[in-house]
Amino acid sequence: RLLFQAEKLQVHRGERIGIVGKNGEGKSTLLHILMKKMSPDQGNVQTYGRSSLIPQLDVQTTSAVSPEMKSQWNVPTEADFLSGGEETRKKIAAALSSGAELLAADEPTSHLDVKGVEKFEEEMKSFTGSLLLISHDRELLNRLCTSIWEVEDGKINCYEGNYQEYVTQKKHAVERQQFEYEQYVKEKQRLELASEEKSQKSKSLKKAPSRMGNSEARLHKRAVGKQKAKLDRSAKAIETRIEKLEKKEKPKEMEEIHFDLSQFHQVHSKQVLSFDKVSASAGNHILFQNLKGGVKPGAKVAIVGQNGAGKSTLLNMIEQQTEGITVAKPVKLGFFHQRLENLDPAKSILENIKEDSPYTEQFIRTVLSRLLFKREDVYKKVEMLSGGERVKTALAKVFLGNYNVLLLDEPTNYLDLHTK
Repeated sequence: RLLFQAEKLQVHRGERIGIVGKNGEGKSTLLHILMKKMSPDQGNVQTYGRSSLIPQLDVQTTSAVSPEMKSQWNVPTEADFLSGGEETRKKIAAALSSGAELLAADEPTSHLDVKGVEKFEEEMKSFTGSLLLISHDRELLNRLCTSIWEVEDGKINCYEGNYQEYVTQKKHAVERQQFEYEQYVKEKQRLELASEEKSQKSKSLKKAPSRMGNSEARLHKRAVGKQKAKLDRSAKAIETRIEKLEKKEKPKEMEEIHFDLSQFHQVHSKQVLSFDKVSASAGNHILFQNLKGGVKPGAKVAIVGQNGAGKSTLLNMIEQQTEGITVAKPVKLGFFHQRLENLDPAKSILENIKEDSPYTEQFIRTVLSRLLFKREDVYKKVEMLSGGERVKTALAKVFLGNYNVLLLDEPTNYLDLHTK
C-alpha cells in the first residue's frame, strides 16, 4: 500500500505546521522520514540546522535533559517508574534541551495533564525555530499552527492557516468537488441519452417497401443510407465527446465508526468496588492515602489529577485487588492499559482479540469492520499498526472480552478526531 507521495515539501524558519489525517494514513512515518529516522522508498530529505524529535510514548528516547528543563517540566530526578505523563514531559524537556532549530512532535500532548498541555503551548509559542506537529487536539492546532498538512489517500495536501481555516477550506473544496462531480454526471448522462437516441433513430430507418419499383427502391436505399451514415457519425461524435469529458471523482464519504459493546452480565451487588483506607506511594513519595468509598453498578467514574498523582497506579491496584480494595464476586475486570500491555505485537489484530473473547470469529470481524479494519486488515500484525490503530485494537479487545467492569486508562490517546 502506498502511504503517501509528495513531489516537494518545504518547511521554512518559524513555520508551525500541523500534520493531520486519519489513523493509519502515515503521519508518524512522514515525520520519521523528515527527521531522517527512516529512509523514504524514493526521493530525499535535506535538513538545514539541528533538529529534534518528540516521539510517541511507546518510542524510547535516550536524549539528555538539562537541569533547567527538568525543573521547568517537573521531571522526577530519580524514579524507577515514570507515569505516561511524566515520560512525555521528559521527552519534551529533552527535545527543548537540544538547542534544535526544527522540532518535530508526534502527539506530544497525549498523556499530559491540563497544566502540561498549557506549558507545551507556551513553549511552542515562544520557540523561534520551526515546528512539525502531529496532533488530534483541535484547540492546540488552532492556537499554534500557521499551516496544515493533511495526509489523505496517498497525498499530502497543504493548506495555509490554522486548523479551523483548514476545515473551512477543506469544506469548500469538497463542496466544489461535489458540484463538479454532479455537473460531470449530468453532462455524461445527457450525452449518453443523445447518442442512444441517434443510434435508435438510425436503427429504425426502414428498408424500401416491397411495392416500390427497382429505380425507386435504389433511390430510397441511397437516401436512407445517407441518413443512417449521418446519424451514426453523429452518435460516434457524441461518444468521442463522452470519452473526452474530464472525469470528475465523487468526494469520498467518511465511513461511520461504531464501537460495539458486548452484552455484559449484570452485577447485582450493592457495590461493584469498595475502598477501605487504601494508600499508595512511589518510593518515598506518597501518592494518595486513606481512600474510602465505593462504586455502584452502572456508574461511570472519571479519575482525574496531575501527571504522577497516581491515577494509573490506582487502576493497577484495582486490577490486582490490593489490600483494602474489595471487588464484588460477579465482577469480571477488563483493563485498557495506556501502554497497551494487553496486546501482543507479534500477533495479528484478529488473534489478539480472539484470545479472551467468548464471541465467534464472524461477530468479531463484523465489529472490527465497523472500526474500519476491513477484510484482510484483520490479519495485520499489531507491530505494523499506527498508534491510533493499536488503540482501536486494544479497545476492541477489552470491549469484546468477557468483562462487566471496564478500567480504561487514557483510552482516546492517539485516536483521530473522527474515531474519538
